[in-house]
Amino acid sequence: MNNPPNGYRPPEFESEIRYQLSRNESRPVVHDLQEQLAGLDSKLVCHYPSHQALQEKLADWIEVDADRLVITAGGDESIDRVMRLSFSGDRNKVVTHCPTFEMIDVYAKNYSGTLASVEWMNGKFPVDALIERIDSDTALVVVTTPNNPTGQVIDIDDILAVNSAAEMAGAKLLVDNAYIEFADQDPTERLLLERNIMIVRTFSKAWGLAGLRVGYLIAPTAEFADEVRNASGPFPVSAISLEMARKSLVDYQPKMRSQLDQIKRFRNLLFALLEKCGGKPIPSQGNFVLAEFDNAQSVWSELAKDGIGVRKFLNNSLLKNNIRLTCPVIPSEYLELVRSLCRIFSLNFETEKAEFGAKWLEPSASSFQSTQAGQADVDQSKLSEWKPDDVESHRRFQLNRETKETTIEIDLNLDGTGKTEIETGIGFLDHMLTALAFHSKMDLVLKCRGDLHVDDHHTAEDCALALGAAIDQALGPRKGIKRFGYAYAPLDEALARTVVDLSGRPWPEVHLKLEREMVGSWACENIVHFFQSLAMSLKCSLHVDVIRGTNDHHRVEAAFKSCAKALQQALARAEGDVPSTKGVL
Repeated sequence: MNNPPNGYRPPEFESEIRYQLSRNESRPVVHDLQEQLAGLDSKLVCHYPSHQALQEKLADWIEVDADRLVITAGGDESIDRVMRLSFSGDRNKVVTHCPTFEMIDVYAKNYSGTLASVEWMNGKFPVDALIERIDSDTALVVVTTPNNPTGQVIDIDDILAVNSAAEMAGAKLLVDNAYIEFADQDPTERLLLERNIMIVRTFSKAWGLAGLRVGYLIAPTAEFADEVRNASGPFPVSAISLEMARKSLVDYQPKMRSQLDQIKRFRNLLFALLEKCGGKPIPSQGNFVLAEFDNAQSVWSELAKDGIGVRKFLNNSLLKNNIRLTCPVIPSEYLELVRSLCRIFSLNFETEKAEFGAKWLEPSASSFQSTQAGQADVDQSKLSEWKPDDVESHRRFQLNRETKETTIEIDLNLDGTGKTEIETGIGFLDHMLTALAFHSKMDLVLKCRGDLHVDDHHTAEDCALALGAAIDQALGPRKGIKRFGYAYAPLDEALARTVVDLSGRPWPEVHLKLEREMVGSWACENIVHFFQSLAMSLKCSLHVDVIRGTNDHHRVEAAFKSCAKALQQALARAEGDVPSTKGVL
């Protein structure tokens, strides 16, 4: 008698979840999704879909023959089809490792297969132990790298050794590479040379398109690809999903790469934070971190009470004391997670928030070469020794910042008259920086040479980071300032509000309600990112809200002008020492 069908049943939350960090989802790279969907041809709805256009773009991207690609309804459907085709007669055994992607076990049982696995939680992959499990009953060998849920990766030599053993036994090897974009190295090019290896990939993770359900299999031969293709109905993926995946490959690769960089930074920060909370995280090359806790169930429940959903594992003895946390993509989401973990583990949130701001800048810290006006260098350890009457000479700052992507020069005077000399290569960014300096009455020279041949992301981000760092250094210990500022600014039909606190702790809340993809040559998503990056390096709470408006140019300009006037208030001189009950900002 066949086993009853098994399903994917993650634990359910009793509380309302505001931040879903249990599903390894990312934000979509198609940031203007509504606009893109509105522009689709209605024929996509009334005609049956064709996968050819996406298949050809994928072939160009991966550098493989198009007839070796099979488009499936998510990467998991690729696994389902391959497993269904692999079982025959006495060959019904699947050899894999544990823990691993749960659907491997589900599909094997659905087709009356058996599972033989070796334990692999951390460290070097147990290649010899796994090879020992491969025999004449083996229908399929499956390895997942980076592994879900641990994030561990398998060396390419070990994959090839497993493949040789599988091939000798008459079984194929399926390599689940759903998270490969997050890894340090991609083995695809080498694995494509093998005639016994199938590779599963997806648009759900790095591309942030999980809801579209688009995955694909790279088959070892065109003939096997045809077998897999015919193991399903003729139209498994909707035309709209196929077209949005194709658009992602054509137009949004730079966005995908920049989002990968962002997630990797959060991954490092999350790993360190979980260690500080007493957890035992496993080094990950996915978009998540798995950590063991003595009280994992309690941590899961307490996070859920704060509206943060993470993953626990109900039916796996290896994982019963572990939780898996998806890496946030934006600072405000990460800070909400920090706040909750600080409550649970009795850590000081204000300290952790300030440390987050410092760590966020660490990748670029070595690229800063700065000179205080009238000084050759700045001794950061002596900032607290500066006296209020020294502030006059420390409200100007010069900074040179150089990375692989950008070279930036800044000369800033907080007590200026609004004079500017701005050259970034992005016309609308020049316009907004000019408005920011003019209306805040700071003199600003900012010149940037960036990799605009790639896109505008690095230029916009690095200009914001450099400007925030320059203001931070010009303020010194933040004595004798008003600290708080708020302002409304209209521009025709648009109205924006900014509230700022020069608290020494970063927290960006930026809600611009932009609808277009670009304003001028500046991507709207990077306009939002500019404000986020400015808040991080200036170490301030920055709330920028567009209250109303219909024209994106007007919305953005109103936002920058309100930010300028709020900063002018907060930076203004005031009597007294540091404006904080703590005595330090």
